[in-house]
Amino acid sequence: MLLLCAIAAGLSGGIAARFRRWGTAPSDLAVGLLVAGLFSVVSVVVLVLAAGLDLFGIIHYLYLLIVVGFPVAVAWIIIPQLIHAERRTPFLGWLLSVAAIGCAAVGLWSTHVEPFRLQVETETLGATGATRPIVVGVIADLQTRSIGPHEDAALDDVLAGEPDLVVIPGDLFQLQLSEIDEKLPQFLGWLRRLTDSVDHVVIVNGNVDIPDLVSELADESGAIFLNDEITTLNIKGQQVVIAGASVVTGRSPRTMSPVLAEGLEAFSEDDLVLAVSHYPDLILDLPADSPIDLMLAGHTHGGQVSFPRIGPPITFSEVPKTVAAGGLHLVNGTPLYVSTGVGLERGQAPQLRFGAPPSVGLLTIVPAN
Repeated sequence: MLLLCAIAAGLSGGIAARFRRWGTAPSDLAVGLLVAGLFSVVSVVVLVLAAGLDLFGIIHYLYLLIVVGFPVAVAWIIIPQLIHAERRTPFLGWLLSVAAIGCAAVGLWSTHVEPFRLQVETETLGATGATRPIVVGVIADLQTRSIGPHEDAALDDVLAGEPDLVVIPGDLFQLQLSEIDEKLPQFLGWLRRLTDSVDHVVIVNGNVDIPDLVSELADESGAIFLNDEITTLNIKGQQVVIAGASVVTGRSPRTMSPVLAEGLEAFSEDDLVLAVSHYPDLILDLPADSPIDLMLAGHTHGGQVSFPRIGPPITFSEVPKTVAAGGLHLVNGTPLYVSTGVGLERGQAPQLRFGAPPSVGLLTIVPAN
């Protein structure tokens, strides 16, 4: 429906611009823009009231207006001029044509190419509590309604790095209640393939997960689900402490549960301590003497849209944009790795990535010099 409305808005603007002449005079373009704008505003109001369009839906519609509606309007104006070769297309017409082709190309790339250009990010960092190297794989934000080749590829890329530990910082799926019985076995099979290959797999819940289902999947697959809990694992003869923070409705993403905070007080810089949190914001209020050697998070998707020098305009996180954009950063003295994730925001959100490709992480923790 949103696509049809965007096409209709483009056609209305193009027709209005050509109403008197060929449509490339500034006054004609202004009329076309006004008509298209009015159509878009009215259609948004109707969709909000009649179809329950939310903020993500409005963003989706604006995106379609740019990459579909605008090219349709320009095509309606310019193509008749090209057909009637005796009429010269003015410079402004050619300029609009180039802009329209660029917008359409961005739409094709962002919707059909970049969301599937899976990257493998590799980082190495030293930790005072480490006595020998260990490799940690990170697979965040599958956030999908089904397991397909893209999700399998993410798993293949992580397994190829032969990790000693794999963490999943939440948003394993984004299912509607009616889909759970049909789709959940796919996620169980995907997790079992992971746990069959890696001895230690740790999961925390994300903001679109259903915690009880994540716990059930973890139990059945042999993974460890941490719900504001701490576990100690023996990895290659070394004790690794992992604190898993839960997403709790009504609790600030910056706030660590008192149980988790008190539990971490039992450890020091001599211990290798990892924290796994869906929200990277948790690092903002860590105490200065926190024993955490590395925090692993997701949630931001790298913004899904990120511009050179500007970064992502929207991240839904309070950490600096340079951090939310993904990768390994030092925040308030603690290393934080933010995964750009494997999947996309679902529901009414536009299914796109631009400048923020999906990724999995392979982090090697070595003894600090």
